[in-house]
Amino acid sequence: MSDVNELEARIEGAFTAVKDRKKQEQQHLLKEYQERQVLVKEYEKVQAEIVRIAKPRLEALAKRAGERAQVTPSVAQTRRAATFELRSPKGYITLVFSVAPDLQVKNAIVQYDLRIVPVLWKYETHAEFISPIDALDAAGLAKWLDDRIVEFVELFIMIHEGELLDKAEFVEDPVAKVQFPKFAAGATLDHGGQTHFFIDDTTKAEFARQKGLSAG
Repeated sequence: MSDVNELEARIEGAFTAVKDRKKQEQQHLLKEYQERQVLVKEYEKVQAEIVRIAKPRLEALAKRAGERAQVTPSVAQTRRAATFELRSPKGYITLVFSVAPDLQVKNAIVQYDLRIVPVLWKYETHAEFISPIDALDAAGLAKWLDDRIVEFVELFIMIHEGELLDKAEFVEDPVAKVQFPKFAAGATLDHGGQTHFFIDDTTKAEFARQKGLSAG
């Protein structure tokens, strides 16, 4: 039969083993944290480049939306986002562009999230652009952003087409004698102190010929 001293040694050994295991776990977690911080620093550089590419594009969308849209930027740890909120008699639209790293901080993920209430139209609610942090595809990102913005604008126009036409200023092509919304003019030409609007370059050229002007 073993004596009490041996039992006490085993108990102490059990406590020591737990302490050693916890110490190793803490060292491992510390190493992971330090490695992640290095990766986060690299991600922050790429995030800044993504913001540089996205900012003028989102500003162009905000400018075109004008008073219809309220734009709210937000920053939360490694995530940055810009939220567009548009309210109209047709519905409540929320569009969010955001960027954040994946869990391993290996890729930057740019996201597009769109929500429209009430749900009366078919549209893409979510899209992602993923690029390695150590090799950002800047050209691909720019094209992806442009495509998403244009798709959203086309959807917005489809939803509000009647409203936009009702509020539009109509003009008349002096050659074709056709009226159309001013924003839909295919060409313009300044003459006699005023701007003339045309359905396309063909009627513009004919007008210039009749007036003895250059259509350039």
